[in-house]
Amino acid sequence: MPRISITEPGETSQAYQFDLKRTKLLIGRSSRNDIPISHRSVSKVHCLIERRESGYIMFNNGATNGIKHNGERVSDITLTNGMELEIGDVLLVFTMTDEECDQLS
Repeated sequence: MPRISITEPGETSQAYQFDLKRTKLLIGRSSRNDIPISHRSVSKVHCLIERRESGYIMFNNGATNGIKHNGERVSDITLTNGMELEIGDVLLVFTMTDEECDQLS
């Protein structure tokens, strides 16, 4: 199952993972999100990950700090295995198994 590893900045930061079981997942600071992130640089409802036939796409939800990939701000991006993104100051890494990658090819 595809997953997102999240690392919040800080001295004691430790990555935590979420399996992407649903077709749509909201990420943000609010506890109502599917994946809540408490860091102050993350908006209440920061972004959305949506499962489509062609793969997973992340959409910015109007967040001030947005989504960054390779230092560039993006409004939406197709997620690929091993991709690193930032929402606010928080690092996200998207991973899939080899089998899952083959299914999307």
